Amino acid sequence: MTVNGKELLVAAGPNIAEFVVNQGFNPNIIVVEYNQKIVKKEDWQAIVLQPEDCLEVVTFVGGG
Repeated sequence: MTVNGKELLVAAGPNIAEFVVNQGFNPNIIVVEYNQKIVKKEDWQAIVLQPEDCLEVVTFVGGG
């Protein structure tokens, strides 16, 4: 699986919500793009990740 442009080995079957927590991301401050489509947080549980998938995880950063 590709995550933020890097190959990553992930055990078969986690959904996006599980993956986010397992990787240490704060789900309250990120947006997930799954195979080039933004996924709403309420849909994370329904999407089971596969080895050929591509994720981009973007973190919101405050500042001025």
